[in-house]
Amino acid sequence: PDSGTRADVEVRVPGEGWRRIGRLSGSGWTQADADGADADADAVRLRWDEGSRAPVVHEITPWYADTPGTSLELSRDDAYAATGGEGAKVTARLTGRRPQDVRGELEVDAPEGFTVSAPSEVTVQRGGTTEVELEIVAARDVRPGTYRVEVTFGRQSRTLTVRAFPPAGGTDLARGAEATSSGDETPDFPASAVADQDPGTRWSSPAEDGAWVQLELDRPARVGQVVLHWQEAYGARYRIEVSSDGRHWRTAATERDGAGGRETVRMDAPADTRFVRVQGEERGTRFGYSLWSVELYAVREDAGGTDAGDRRPEDGRGGRDG
Repeated sequence: PDSGTRADVEVRVPGEGWRRIGRLSGSGWTQADADGADADADAVRLRWDEGSRAPVVHEITPWYADTPGTSLELSRDDAYAATGGEGAKVTARLTGRRPQDVRGELEVDAPEGFTVSAPSEVTVQRGGTTEVELEIVAARDVRPGTYRVEVTFGRQSRTLTVRAFPPAGGTDLARGAEATSSGDETPDFPASAVADQDPGTRWSSPAEDGAWVQLELDRPARVGQVVLHWQEAYGARYRIEVSSDGRHWRTAATERDGAGGRETVRMDAPADTRFVRVQGEERGTRFGYSLWSVELYAVREDAGGTDAGDRRPEDGRGGRDG
């Protein structure tokens, strides 16, 4: 603004040269419609009048006619839903790619047994971003497993993976459990620390990706939730394995993108589960794995249905709350 520049806005059409599409505005910003070029353009320039001062350009924002009017992204690719309980929550981010507001319907296509809370119509302002909160709730009779939910706005579509598991809660089964490990870093960081209810103690493993710690329960239980409290040395990739006898193991959940801190892992383990193991696959740091504590919760008695048996999510994963 106040530069006094007098100039034409031009675009270059390959094979034909430069075409004028408008005049530079004295207001400090100019929006020029390139439709008048009537062809694809590959460059833009200002051609100022003789005797005019040279312009000062701070930013050029192109609007493309051959791209979707908005971009669509989800805050996460997968989420957990408790059957008959808390739903899966995700944020849809819509960003305008047109020189005008875009209005449309946000469509969420969920499988039978799921209900969706979402606005029917959304307005995305020119060049702005609109965030829309979605909640996908699984009915009580939905079978535990992995489901795909399609989210669509205009020409853009994204897939949300919803992992349905029965709700868990009640008493922490890890209290009184016997903890052992593949190895302790030193006697100061024993496996027993993950179940001793002392917030000041922790277990640490040697610096080995395949290290593990496990708990033996007082009695068999249908385990539905494992809560891990990581020290700074966390697991980037790990599995939750369960066993009825401590010799034959099966994977109840897999975490491929661990972030440390407090992580809640969901599953539907068989009702005869007596042993629960946190099996490391890849460390998140150069140190070993280190856990302040492990909490275990059974599937609630009012959850209905039967234990997972041979059933498991279609990709072999449980679910982690982010």
